[in-house]
Amino acid sequence: MDWERVLINLGVVLGFFALMSFWIGLAMWMRVDADKRGMLGWPWIYVGLLTGPLGLIGYIIFRGNRPVLPIVLQRDEIIAENMRTHTAIDYNPDAPPDSPVLPSQELSPPPDPIQAALEAEERGYRTR
Repeated sequence: MDWERVLINLGVVLGFFALMSFWIGLAMWMRVDADKRGMLGWPWIYVGLLTGPLGLIGYIIFRGNRPVLPIVLQRDEIIAENMRTHTAIDYNPDAPPDSPVLPSQELSPPPDPIQAALEAEERGYRTR
């Protein structure tokens, strides 16, 4: 078996997959960015898949300096605010899906991870 040929073929296949991942990611980014700027996004997927980096240059020229839609900026602010104010202990699996989490609801504090690890170490491992 010629290992040099095997490694060359493996490199070609991995390079092809890396290039295709970049190409598809580029087309997806063009679609999302077009939607954020109020343009039709779906045609840009086809442009991106068919032309790749040349389509990106065409998209940037066609897009010009169109601003991001105000609704998108508002959505991003709401997401950022939720990321700052909500933590994992706000999650209540027993609550209905649309019920708000009220600060007055007393949730049990999360266990101390160091103490839990020490207790687990004292118990030892189960052997079968």
